Amino acid sequence: MAKNFLLIGIVLVSFFSRAQSAGNKESVSEKKVVQQTLNQKFAAPVLSAYQENSKTKIEDLFSYFQMLTDASLSDDLKKEIVKSINLLFKDSNTTVIDFTSESLDKITLQQFIQKLLISEPMLFSVSNATQFNSVDYNSWKIGYTISITKSGTTNSVKVVHKVFFFKTPKVFGDQTKEVLSTILGEMQ
Repeated sequence: MAKNFLLIGIVLVSFFSRAQSAGNKESVSEKKVVQQTLNQKFAAPVLSAYQENSKTKIEDLFSYFQMLTDASLSDDLKKEIVKSINLLFKDSNTTVIDFTSESLDKITLQQFIQKLLISEPMLFSVSNATQFNSVDYNSWKIGYTISITKSGTTNSVKVVHKVFFFKTPKVFGDQTKEVLSTILGEMQ
């Protein structure tokens, strides 16, 4: 009789340990799904299209920066440009490189915009050679070189820019749908 209880006990312990082990495997599996990178979620051509879109946004960004230093533009137009810049970023307090200073310190986007508004004219050019790397579950990094011409002097700066991939609400007529879009993050 004691042997039967012992045998039943061993079988029950074995059964419960297998059930616990299966439960742990499921939670680990669920975490892996959440942590799946964008290049695992999307086919290479789809991810490449979003990355090219982010490259275009970066080129637009530096065109906007250049326009802010143009003294011939009206204040109203500059306000619209600032709004457009803010729409490109995840957060208006995102850290960017201060291209107006020789030390190239990192400051918030809003501080940089204020410096550009009082800066002498600057020309920005984004290099064609870009590199996409460090893809994770909601972002990637894009590397590029910026050429800055100020007072007849041209300097080049290598930049690594984080780009986020989000679902954002878009209004289509009287309906709102979530679409996938890229939003700029901090510069390094």
